[in-house]
Formats: sequence, C-alpha cells, structure tokens
Amino acid sequence: MMNINLRNTQSGAVLIVVLIMLVLLTLVGTWAIRGSITSLKIATNAQAQALLKQTSDSVFFTLENKTDDALTLAKMRGGDGMLGYVMRPENKGKELVFCVRGSVADNFSGGRIASVVYWQGSTIKNTDAGKNGFCQKSRLTDFLSGRNAVMTQVSIRSAENERDWEDMLEGDDKDTSKSIGKPRVAITVTSIIPNFSEASTTEINTCLSNFTSFSDTVTKNETVTDCLAGKNVPYSTQQMEYILQTLSGSSS
Repeated sequence: MMNINLRNTQSGAVLIVVLIMLVLLTLVGTWAIRGSITSLKIATNAQAQALLKQTSDSVFFTLENKTDDALTLAKMRGGDGMLGYVMRPENKGKELVFCVRGSVADNFSGGRIASVVYWQGSTIKNTDAGKNGFCQKSRLTDFLSGRNAVMTQVSIRSAENERDWEDMLEGDDKDTSKSIGKPRVAITVTSIIPNFSEASTTEINTCLSNFTSFSDTVTKNETVTDCLAGKNVPYSTQQMEYILQTLSGSSS
C-alpha cells in the first residue's frame, strides 16, 4: 500500500506560486520605475526647452526696449555700435557675435565686446576681432547666472535689403525702382544648456565659434545649430529680422 505525503506536495505548489508572484511583482516594479524615469525625462526636457525659449525671448525684449529710444538706436548704428559694423558695405556676409554674460552691465554696448565670423570660400574666419565674443563653456563668466546652466550667444548680420511697397516712389514697381530700401539686420539668438550634453567642452566651444548662424549660399556650410544638434546639445535658436527706420529730428 502506497502512502502519499499531501503536505509536501502542497508546500511545493505554494513555493511555485510565491516564486511566480515575486517575478510578476519584479516585472511590475521595473515597468513602474521605467515609466517614472521616462516621465521625468519628458518633464525635464519640457522645462529645459521652456527655459531656453524664455532666455532667447528676453534678448529680443531687451533689444527692442533699447532701440525704442532714438538716441540709443543712433549710438548702436554709429561708430563701434553693435549695428554699425554689420551695416558697412565691406562687412556684408560677416556676423558680429557676442555672448550675453550675466556679469556684464550692458551686453549691447557695442562691437568692442564682440567677435566676427564669416566664411571665406570653404574656410571659416573668426579671428579678425579676437575670439572673446564667442561663448565658451570653459569660461564660467559666460553663463547667464551663477548656476552655470544657460549660455546665450547673439549673432548679428546685414539682411537682404528688399524694398517694401511703402518705400516705393509713386509710379515705381519693385523690379525697376531705383529707390533705396530701408536697411535690415538679422539677429539670431542661440541659447544652450551645455551640461545636459555628453559633448566635450572642446566640441561645444567649436560649435559656438567655428560656424555662422546662417548657411552660406555658396559653400552650403553647416550652421551653429547644425553643429549643436549633431552633438546632442540642448539648444533653442530664434531669429528676428528688423528694419532700421531712418531717424527723424525734431525742432523745438
């Protein structure tokens, strides 16, 4: 006669069930952690993009407020002003570049704090006015604040001088008119969070100083943002084109 030990059989079944439950709980916990990490990354990316966009917007806001004053605009257009350099015919195709530094009282004070970059054939030229104007990750003073989070670089160049209908003389048309259109400038603001990237300091510095903000029509070169995107550096680039109105004097 065979004796069956039901207690041992039941204990083995319970052990198997417990092991399966542990595996399921482990899988559920892993999925929950991964979901939390993904949600955190999405939230962090959204916050970073919002911060970068707000930083770039603040540059345009400051610039537009400054140029509302006729005297300030005149100073910016003349001498070594930030607009004076790019408006000279001999500097067409060249960009005036400066880093918006938190420790500087007036980052729009003029070309003396800026650098110049342009393409000469397939060679980049960036030493005509020194290289101090370019933002560099290795310089802590180039960050906007003591938190060393965001860098913002501004590029200014002369834009194509297209004639508006309001500038036309009576009886003219856009193709044959001899009237002179109003001068235009293109301003590009690029903000980055370099510490969110695995790119090296040298690679980030190269992107900021060895490229223009626009693609040359002849060389079809990469731009600053092309380089940053290739290095997976979080960035926000915004460009605005401004018409420089002729100042009119008033007599009392």
